[in-house]
Amino acid sequence: MFKLDLRGSLLYLNGTSQTLELAEAHNNRKIPIELYAKDKIDPSRIHLNQQIVPLSKSLETTVIDLVLDAGIDISKGTFKRKDKGFAIEWVFSVTPGFVCDFDHLYMRCLDWLMSRYPNCPIAHAVIHHDEDDPHIHIIMVPIEGKHLPASKILGFKGCSRERSYDLFEKVGIEFGLSYNMYLKGAAKKSASEKAIQELEKLHYREKMGRLWQPFKTAVKSRPEPFLDALGILLNAHLY
Repeated sequence: MFKLDLRGSLLYLNGTSQTLELAEAHNNRKIPIELYAKDKIDPSRIHLNQQIVPLSKSLETTVIDLVLDAGIDISKGTFKRKDKGFAIEWVFSVTPGFVCDFDHLYMRCLDWLMSRYPNCPIAHAVIHHDEDDPHIHIIMVPIEGKHLPASKILGFKGCSRERSYDLFEKVGIEFGLSYNMYLKGAAKKSASEKAIQELEKLHYREKMGRLWQPFKTAVKSRPEPFLDALGILLNAHLY
């Protein structure tokens, strides 16, 4: 099944990796060595990339301006630490082989992100069409009052799981994508009940048309109950 994936990472002002400067260079294709990696970026397709939230100045300046505009003083305290996250870079992508209107899909992802974190401005967003699998990079400034709780917003495993499921419910289902993690416990029970309720609303032709791909995946994953329901003898099937 095809899945919608979301990954987040902190971006820093200083350092040798995961800096705002390096993120801008990668996202705007300013790193020459990346352009010649044959299995990565196709330079002939760079013009297809979509700047959804463009930069009018450097990413670092844009982020700092957004922080200062929020009334946050970055001249003291934890803001002086090298490991202080000033932004979160979110990357939305899908399982290789999935085909859709990617601009529409990733605009919906951006809308979802802004709705989930309404007080956190977006500094930059770009859809990359110059790699095998289109994806979107979104740079968000994690503002909460007079603080930049980047690590808190990025969260731990449980937080990440809840966020991924919310994305699946509000965006993934719309595009026929599946959840990118195995559900367990109450979440699995709730999801199963919702799926069955929606299935029962559909007519036979609708069920087969819209659900054929996940149906085939389920058969391949565990054919035994389907063989039983169809009256197919297991030995006859195997031999």
